[in-house]
Order: sequence, then C-alpha cells, then structure tokens
Amino acid sequence: MRSLVRAGLLSLGVSLSLFSGGAADAFVWPNVPERIARSLASPDVSERRAAAQRIGELPSELGVPLAQRALGDPDVEVRLAAAEAAIALRLSRAGDLVIGWLGEGDARLRLAACDVIRSSPTDRSVVALGRVLGDPDAKVRVAAASAMGSSGLPDAVSPLLGHLDDSALEVRVEVARALGRLADPRAVVPLIGKVQDAVPEVRRAVARALGELGDARATSALMIALQDGSQDVRVEAVTALGKLRSDEATAAIAPLLEANAGSDAVLAPTTMPGVRPGQGSAGAGEVRAAALRALGRIGSESAVRALIGALAKDDPSAPRSPVREALVAAGKSAAPQLVAVLSGSPSPSTAAGAALVLGALGAKEGLEPTVRAMQRGVLPLKHGLRALALLGSSEALPAVLELLSDADPTVRREAIRAASELLDPARPDGRAVDPARAMLLDAATPPDEKIELVRLLGRTGSPRAHDVLLPLATTKSRSFRLAVLEALGAYAPAPPKVEAVLLDAIADDAADVRLAAAASIARAGGPSAAAKLLERLQVAAEQDRGAIGLALAGALSRATDPALAARVGAALPSSPDVARDALLEGLGRMRGEASSKVLRGFVASGIDDRRKVAEALAGHPEAASVLVPLLGDADPGVRANAAWSLGAVGKKDALAALTRAVTDPDVAVAGNAAGALGRVAAREGAAADVQTSLCRAAADPRPYVRANAVVSLGLAGASCEAGLVMGLLQRDRSEAVRLAAAEALWRDVSRAQTGKETERRALARCAGEDRNATVANRCARPPVRTPGTDDVLVFVAPDGKDEPLARAPYALVREDGLLRMGIADRRGAFFEFQVPKGTIRLAVPAQLAR
Repeated sequence: MRSLVRAGLLSLGVSLSLFSGGAADAFVWPNVPERIARSLASPDVSERRAAAQRIGELPSELGVPLAQRALGDPDVEVRLAAAEAAIALRLSRAGDLVIGWLGEGDARLRLAACDVIRSSPTDRSVVALGRVLGDPDAKVRVAAASAMGSSGLPDAVSPLLGHLDDSALEVRVEVARALGRLADPRAVVPLIGKVQDAVPEVRRAVARALGELGDARATSALMIALQDGSQDVRVEAVTALGKLRSDEATAAIAPLLEANAGSDAVLAPTTMPGVRPGQGSAGAGEVRAAALRALGRIGSESAVRALIGALAKDDPSAPRSPVREALVAAGKSAAPQLVAVLSGSPSPSTAAGAALVLGALGAKEGLEPTVRAMQRGVLPLKHGLRALALLGSSEALPAVLELLSDADPTVRREAIRAASELLDPARPDGRAVDPARAMLLDAATPPDEKIELVRLLGRTGSPRAHDVLLPLATTKSRSFRLAVLEALGAYAPAPPKVEAVLLDAIADDAADVRLAAAASIARAGGPSAAAKLLERLQVAAEQDRGAIGLALAGALSRATDPALAARVGAALPSSPDVARDALLEGLGRMRGEASSKVLRGFVASGIDDRRKVAEALAGHPEAASVLVPLLGDADPGVRANAAWSLGAVGKKDALAALTRAVTDPDVAVAGNAAGALGRVAAREGAAADVQTSLCRAAADPRPYVRANAVVSLGLAGASCEAGLVMGLLQRDRSEAVRLAAAEALWRDVSRAQTGKETERRALARCAGEDRNATVANRCARPPVRTPGTDDVLVFVAPDGKDEPLARAPYALVREDGLLRMGIADRRGAFFEFQVPKGTIRLAVPAQLAR
C-alpha cells in the first residue's frame, strides 16, 4: 500500500500478473455440463475418465450432481477424479458416499476416501475410519488419523487411543496430533505415557497435543521434556507449558532464557534411549524464544520477574523484541514490577525495556516514573521518548517538548516524533507551537528536522500554528513547501487565509504541489472553497481538473447549501470524466436532502454514472430506498455498489432484497450483499433475520461470498450449526475464508469474555499449523481495534505503475475483515464511507480469486 497523501487519499497497488482464475468461478459454456454428463454415461472408460477430470471446473450447482454420480463409477480412475471434484465443490455429506471405499483393495481409493471424509466428515464416516487405523498401508493409517482428528467428533477418540503404539512413527505422530485437535480429556494420561517415546518426532507431537489439551495433569511430564535431547521437542514442551499457564513450571522455564538468542548451540543432552544429542532442527535461540512466549502467557509474578531479568541482554533499539512482547503479553499485572525497576538503579537496557513495555501496555502509572528515570539519567532519553509516545497520554507532552532543542540530534528527532504522536489535530493543543517555532527560526536546525517540525505544527490543530506556517507556504524548497501545504490541511475547517493559500497552490506549475494542495483542501476546505473550485472547474480549461475534483469532493463534505448542490448538478453534464466522478462523489459526501436529490437525478444515466451514484448514496441514509431498485440493474458494477451502500444506510426493510442479492450470479454483487447483511443486522439488531441466509452463504462455492458471510455472522452475532466456522478455519482452501473464520471466532470469543475454550483451541491450533503466515498471525492473537472510522478515497494502481487504472476490478479488505468488491470509476478510484480505522489492503479481485 502506497500512501500518496496522508489522511484519506490512498493508492493501492495490486499485481495483475498474480491473478489466477478459480475453476468454480470460471465461465462455462451452457453445453459443457451436458457433454460431461453424456460422457460419464459412456461405455468407453477413457471418455468417462476425461469427463470426470472436468467436473471440478463446473459451478457447484452443476458439478455436485455429476460428482455424486461419478463417485459410484466402477472404474478406479473415474472415482479418484470424482473424489477430487467432491472436495473442490464442497459436496455436502460426501464422506458417507465413500465409506465403501475404505474396504477396497486399491490403496489409492482408501486414501481418497480418507481425504473426502476429512473435507466433509459425518458421524457415520468417522466411525468407519476407526477400522482403517489397522490398514496394512501406513499412508492410509496416517490419512485416517488425520481425518478423525479433523472431525471434532468424540467418537474418534477411543479408536485413536488404541493406535498410539502403532509400529510406524508417522502414524504415531498423526494419532497424537489428532488427539490434540479433538481436545478430549480422556487422551491426557495415554499421551503422558508417550512423552518418552523413542522417536523425537513423536515426542514433539505428543508435547504439542498435551498443550492443546490444556490439562494441568501434564505439567510434570512436560517439565521433564524440557531436558529432552531434541531442541524441537523442547520448543514444543515449553510452548505447551505456556498454554497450561501453570506457575509451577516457571522455575523450570526460566533457566532457558540464559541461552544465547543468536546461538544454535545444543544444550546439555539427556541419555534418553534412541535419542542423539542435538537431534532436531531448532536451535537454542528458538528454545529461548519459546520460553519467553511461555512466560508471557503464564504472566505470574515470578514469570514477570524472570522476563524483566532478560531485559538486561535485550536491545532496546530493535523495533521488535521477544522479551518486550512477552512482557506485554503478561498484561497490566506486569506494570507494578516494571515501575519498580524504573524507580531503582537498573542498567540502561533494562530501564529502556521496562519503559517501552509500560508504554506498549498503555499503563498511565508508568508516566511519572519514566519521566523521572529520564531526568535522573537512568533511562536513555531516546528510548524514554519512544516509550512516552507509545503511552499516548497528552500529559507526557511537556516532558517531550523540553527535549526538542536537545544537543543530541538523535534525541531531537525522537522528541519531534514523540510529540507528533502525542498530538491529535482533532483536539487542538497549542503547547508545541512556541517550541516548534523557535526551532524553525533557528538557523542551526537541519533541513530534515525543519520539515518534521512543520508536520508537528500541523498536528497541533492550533490556529496559532497558522501564523508560523503561512509565511512558509511559498518557500523555494519543494520538499519543505509540500510539508507546509500538508500541515495546513491537517485540521478542519480551514480559516479563509489558509484556504486562500491552498487555492493558489492548486494552480501551481508543479503537479506534486497541486496534489498536496488539493489533498489539504479535501481534508480542511469548507463551502467557500467548494464554490470557488466549482467555478474554476467550469471556466478554466487549463486547470488541473483532476486535482480540482479531488479538492472539491472533500470540500463539499463540509457543505450543506442547497444552492451549491444545485450548482454541482448543473455542472455535471458538461464536466469531463476526470472531474465527473469527483463531483458525484462530492454530492455523496455532502449532507442533506438537496444533494441526494441531485444524485437521484442521475440514476438513469450511463453505466459509469450509475455505478458512481450507487456508491455515493452510501452517504445519504434518507435515500436508502433508491438503492433497492438498483440491485436489479443490468450492470453488475451498479448492483455491487448498491449492495455495499445498503450495508451502510439500509434498514430492516432492505434485508429481503439483500438476501436475494446473495444468490446473484456475479460474485462481487453476491459478496457485497453478504457483507451488507451483517452490517445492517448489527446496526438494527436483526441477527435472527439474516442467520439463515448467511449460514447458506457460508457454503457458497465462491470464496469471497463465503468469507463475507462468515464475517457478517460475527458482526451480527448470529451463529450456524455447531462447528461450521471452526470447520472453515480448519479445512477451507481459501485464505480469505480462513481469515474471515478467524475474525468471526475472535469476535465470538471477545463477546463472551470467559469460556469459549473450544474456539480458543481452534484459533491456537490455526496459529501453529496454518500453512499461510497471514492466517496464522490472525489466529495467534485477538485483533486490536482502533475506535472510529475514516472516509477514504482509494486509487487502484497496477503493481509497478504510478497511474490508477480506470474501471479496474478490485477487492478491498477492511480492518473488520469484510471485503468490498466492485469496479473502479473512470479515474481508477472508489470511495469508502466510514471504513473502520486500521489497515486496508487490496486483494485479488473477486472474479479471479480461488
């Protein structure tokens, strides 16, 4: 993501070369299913095999019946191809259809049956797998154990326990993993008995399983495993002890922190039979990192004390630190000990680490001790300033401002950064104006610091800062001038003298100056600026109409004058494409009936206008009824925008139309409608009204529809059959769906405060096992939400290009997990009303996603 202008103007790049079409979403000629069906009935086995290979290419509603038929074919190759199709098409209760294969002589069929049952388990099929755990082929036994562990069914536990002593190590490993996934307490004692298995891979799997089971009875056995000769086993054992959160284990874990974090040296081996010293791929540093995480999870007084001791060897300059992260994970209970450290005579590294952790925890009780430690020289200034910035309290500002003129340039730069982070333009604070002015006027201040001081003045939100900034707006230094223009637009509404300077700059010869001025007017300009810009747009052909349109759309968001709305409407028919979408967007951002009336007048215009009107009406709750008919528009781009906008402004009476739109053949329309159902239901308290349609959509063959349905279930507080979301997290092939499932589960867990142990275990298992790092990270910890929303204009630029692409398909991933899909406007842009604060990114467009 490349930010062109701060606060609301984003250019998001997506690589078109990475697009790969999903088979189930590809275009299929109408006669193809008929041809496949005829070929499946052919006496020629080669023809049936070729047809079976193509079943997975079909949409779900066409492919499922053919897959069911092919699963019963007498030819092995046809059935194997049908099994792959059944998995890809998410054939319901497919496991029951292949139970008979478990007794087939061909091992490939038995393996395929296990895979099908794993993707679609039922009580009957899982019970049948118990017999296959005695299969002569070890690969089949592994597949059976994996399928049983994925089923979540208690009936799988007893058969699995009977095979913990399987002769094949890979089977023992998979049985242990499966028992951990099932989380049944009956497995604890048998697994404890396998902690000393002769093979390290088995011991490692057993340690992980005991951690997933979370039973304190395993503590002693896991503490013994900390002395294992395999570093991999030690990592899993210490991780498991962290999951058990037993303070009893702290004394055994703490010595592992003494290992050199960068060393791969092998710690003292044991004489366990069959184990070579140093066996395993993990190094001592990984054992230490696991020990840090475990102590952070335990979070007891003694665990915190051990972690604070580790700060002495930590590097406080590193952006991230396992030691500090572990202390943050321990939570606010660590604050008293950290405060005590700062009040004593710690080493510089320990003091810096303690202050940074207090800042990351947002512990206000750490403010005074941090400042005192800086004044006493115990805490290095640059680290103390960073800690105060993390703390986020405006009470820290005076201490920070005192260091703006420090002799050390490193300290000065950190002080400027800290002051900027502690200020919020929405809450004017003039305390930084005079110190910043003094530094700006000082000829000895380096140019790069002056630029940052200008930005700092913008962050103050104080009218007094204008007197400092305005004389600098025509400086010859391009970078300095851009910073001044950006700072002038940091707070709204801009007074007339600021608007005048910005309006002059928007006519500058330099494109980057025009863009900076336009973005500042968009953020801070008011009705008077809007009127002047509209006049320029109409009479000055030589002006940068793109920049004027950008500025005008933002300025209109702070206008309510019906006469101005009428003028915009009158200007639209003769406006060039580069400004036309900006005007329609501006009417959407302009509040009041007058502007929505003008927008409604363009509902019957061309396709591009209709798309933009459907998007812009998201800013007008009073015009929600206009969006419902647009769900039936001939253009899918119009329908997609209408569905998304209804999510922003629709009420209960829109739910029926959105429910129908979830079945739209266009994936962007259906996905947006699924997302809209959750947003409307959350706003209107209508979980019961959307539950059935969202649960159905969670099984849609199109991944982005499934993803939005799952997130919407979490937003609305609705639920489907037990285990549906956890099943998607564990088995769905789409990264987007697994991310959505993690989002929904975390939302469910946060609502409950206590309990939800099954969901927590599913998330922990995902964090440790998911093959995609993004999904694993999402599962690892609850998302941190920043309150509030932003209005954001996004430009869609192909990767490696600086220019947006008009009418480009896009999929925007919001911080709350919802995906917005559609077609960019004629500028290559789209506008998102009230997007939750946080990170946004572009994903592969829905039409091309797998």
